[in-house]
Amino acid sequence: MNTITKADFLEWKANPVTRAFMDAAQFRIDECKDILSYSAGTDYMQDRLLVGMIQSYREMQDFRVDEDEEIEQ
Repeated sequence: MNTITKADFLEWKANPVTRAFMDAAQFRIDECKDILSYSAGTDYMQDRLLVGMIQSYREMQDFRVDEDEEIEQ
């Protein structure tokens, strides 16, 4: 089993590919919010899907590794 240290995680987060991926996630969040601003309330299931997408992308962006924590994969 491999583990990822906080240092490994921070190195990964600083990688240009990771940063571009996180920027793309932010673009999708903004896009979902924009769609909701025009169409919220017209289709409940579409609203829930968009809100779920926003929450998922934010969860991914906000992921953290504590100082003493290691991630086992």
